[in-house]
Amino acid sequence: MKSTEYMRVLEHALRPEISVPAVYLLFIVLASISYNMPETSKYLLKPHGPFLKPVLLTYTIAVLSIFILSGSALLGKRILIKTKRILIPVFVVAFLALYLTFEVALIAVLVTSAGFVMLLFFISKKLDDANITWAAMSIATIASFSMLYKGGSLLCAVSREVMAIDPSRAIFHGFAVISAAFLIAFYRKRVAICGIVFLLALAILSGFKSDAIAIIVSASITGILLRRITLREIGAGLLAVVLILAIAGTYIAEITYTTWNVPKAYYIFYRAGLTFSVFDKIVGLGFPFGYLHGAALLDATQMIVSVKVLPEIYTVPRIITSTLIGPGMLDFGIPGAFATAFFVGIYLGTMDRMRKSTVQTCLYAIALTHTFILIEVGLQLTSILFYLSLLYLCISYNKPKG
Repeated sequence: MKSTEYMRVLEHALRPEISVPAVYLLFIVLASISYNMPETSKYLLKPHGPFLKPVLLTYTIAVLSIFILSGSALLGKRILIKTKRILIPVFVVAFLALYLTFEVALIAVLVTSAGFVMLLFFISKKLDDANITWAAMSIATIASFSMLYKGGSLLCAVSREVMAIDPSRAIFHGFAVISAAFLIAFYRKRVAICGIVFLLALAILSGFKSDAIAIIVSASITGILLRRITLREIGAGLLAVVLILAIAGTYIAEITYTTWNVPKAYYIFYRAGLTFSVFDKIVGLGFPFGYLHGAALLDATQMIVSVKVLPEIYTVPRIITSTLIGPGMLDFGIPGAFATAFFVGIYLGTMDRMRKSTVQTCLYAIALTHTFILIEVGLQLTSILFYLSLLYLCISYNKPKG
């Protein structure tokens, strides 16, 4: 098969009804393997005592959710959204995320939420200007320096935990991923690679491997969909993701837990197994109709999962991953898990249908990248805000492809 045919296959594979289910299934397979791998299973069972091998019910719910997501993505492609009133729910979700996360005055929350809406409106008017890439990159850089100034660092586990819920981290993640996609779409390859490497350095210095991975994946998806990268460059990006997960992930774990013996080569299996273990525990608590009834999805930090699901391990709230449908399952049981899958599928299908221009393709690539991250992390309030913001920008842009 010629390289152009391979690229065509890859482009087809990045449709939401194919790519997200495929990545989710891969995640489940990695988790299943981790339970049967001595190098990882002993760390799932001993340090995290309540974890046993996931029951059939857990796998069934996960697989059914994948089918629902795939089917709803196909349904989403039949939906055409024209209204620009999405700024209203953007304001509401931004307000909730800030109000429920930070102890600040109500007026400050209102002003900040309104400021975010105004920024989004301004960006929507400048999307046809390629220079907006540098504006986004500048914002990401300032946010990264802010994290470093506040003490956020790869070398400090405590400060990294604090920075994980700091607004600077969310701002960096969003604008860095946008910058990576736009760099690939609008600039020469040499310029794009230099910019992406710079963003990767900032992400790694701040200690958030998921940000670094999102930057690479966003640029790669954009490059594939716009035919602006080669198979060799895709392979290099995939290798970079694996190395970041194995090396940076292991290094962060060693700093966080002081004693760490999981080999680097098995870190990916361990992470998948740990997260799926949390989901298995959630299934036990949330089946059939939920446990927290909204508290998990409304917690922008997801710290509530640690103390409510694993109180025997975590006496102090900490951020913990629970899979894409984990928060929905914890809140509303089977209906919550399936509704989460349906929402994500409908959303991605709609975004895929609207990608008729280079800018809209970039926005779809960013949304798909974020979904890949959420497969491990879990849907949360800030993710819904990010989704709605991208949807608004996509609807607002009506320029021809090119």
